[in-house]
Amino acid sequence: MLLLPMTGRKRLINKQYKITIMDLNRYKIILLLVVFASTLQAQRFVDEMFGVNFTPDIVYANNISVLTGMPEPIDLMMDVYTPEGDTETERPLVLMFHTGSFLPPLFNGGITGSRRDSAIVEISRRLVRRGYVVASATYRQGWRPDALGPDGQNTRTGTLLNAAYRGIQDARACVRFFRNTVENEGNPWGIDPSKIVMWGQGTGGYLSLGSGFLDREDELLLEKFTDTNTALNFVDFDLSGNVNGDTNTPLNIANNPDFSNDIAMVVNMGGALGDISWMDGQPNEPVLVGFHCLRDPFAPFADGPVIVPTTGDFVVNVSGTRSVVGVANGEGGSPIINAPVAGAESLPFSNPVIEGRNAAYQGIDINFFGQETTLSSSHMYPFISDDLLSGPWDWHDQATLTQIVAGTNAFLGMEQFNADTLLSNALITNPNLSVDNGMAYVDTIMQFFLPRAFLALNLETVAVSETPIIDAGMTLSPNPASAFIRIRTESEYQIQDLGIYDISGKLVQFHVGINTNDFQFQRNNLPSGMYLVKARFEDGIQSSKLLLE
Repeated sequence: MLLLPMTGRKRLINKQYKITIMDLNRYKIILLLVVFASTLQAQRFVDEMFGVNFTPDIVYANNISVLTGMPEPIDLMMDVYTPEGDTETERPLVLMFHTGSFLPPLFNGGITGSRRDSAIVEISRRLVRRGYVVASATYRQGWRPDALGPDGQNTRTGTLLNAAYRGIQDARACVRFFRNTVENEGNPWGIDPSKIVMWGQGTGGYLSLGSGFLDREDELLLEKFTDTNTALNFVDFDLSGNVNGDTNTPLNIANNPDFSNDIAMVVNMGGALGDISWMDGQPNEPVLVGFHCLRDPFAPFADGPVIVPTTGDFVVNVSGTRSVVGVANGEGGSPIINAPVAGAESLPFSNPVIEGRNAAYQGIDINFFGQETTLSSSHMYPFISDDLLSGPWDWHDQATLTQIVAGTNAFLGMEQFNADTLLSNALITNPNLSVDNGMAYVDTIMQFFLPRAFLALNLETVAVSETPIIDAGMTLSPNPASAFIRIRTESEYQIQDLGIYDISGKLVQFHVGINTNDFQFQRNNLPSGMYLVKARFEDGIQSSKLLLE
């Protein structure tokens, strides 16, 4: 086990506050009327109010990869999601970095590890429907987790540190790519370069945290980052370039080097920071929000070891979410980085059940690898389980995985991977692996993130929709409906776009470019139940309830 066992009372308290899918469904029921009513407010960055445009395979940089062992330049790709039907031209940008242990899917021993992982896509789409722009990006991979023998430890630690270093350089290159598009290309993605969020899941969390807080080469000059045989630092700056990646060296190409790497906010889902000393209170350090499974066997909840997922071998000690968010909150007298998000718990659209549960966690003492701490701190959310748990927000389609495995084995000319074995391994640390389970965790993550982003990015002063609610004489027929719905308004009110929301407030249909006062849409596959139909006009919005039989 990664964690030291809890004693009697603490174990009981832990069970008392254990998060289950039943709990998550319960808070949805409790907040049913609150959420349903809130959709009438049409608040940008709070409610889902847009469709999603998807632009795949954009090259944001070119750099030197060592994945195959031979250094070679590769294109670094991203998918960009933008709000459909949105006329705003200065929107916050979220850069999303996936998990994967710096190796491709399957080769990393897992079923995830790409910019199109299910959780990455789902979170990206949810953000975009609220008015964010999202770029889901990949980064350079390659290290030696399989290194054994007398020097295996040095090889594992050194190659992993260099992989993380390259990934941080790539993440910063992605920031600079977008700033260049604003400055020199007419801002084609419609972003506000002062409102950039870097969001990392698993391995991507190491990149988002490192990009937020590693700002000098001398911060890597630590004993744990030093080869025990040569006494040299594992990162050769002459070979790999500086921490920003904006200099040309044999293993680094400078991409858009004249632009800033600064970001406004970091979100970490299950990653860790190379060393807590990197958080030294510099003026440009970003607001930090985190999510972590208490019994994650691969990345420590607080201070602890990184473990190779496939072998269980030790790599290096790092600082997990509980430690880094605590420092950002000012624990131990450190500078308060998270001051801009003070009061997020009390915003009108904050989820009272999630916030209340997290407040209770902050009063629960735990012992983690000899560290006396609490289960939570402001602006982080822990996921509690009795057994090992890692990446519970992930899910996949087994039929698709089987096809991918077959294609990969055919390419390799050997039966190297087995889809059933990969699934069995995933179930060890994600025993409830499913769409419904993953979605429930994403629900919590989104509702915890949104109020904090609203404050951290100063969105409350520029982005809340003040579109008035008007009476356009809107009628729905038939209502209740079974197959199609006709919506009509008075002749002078032409519908511009139309959103249909389910009882949880999720946008389930979106129609744009209507420009008429008489419009019909199909039910399609929407299940029976109560919905909210929200029409937008030039002068305001009107909403009406719809019952599907």
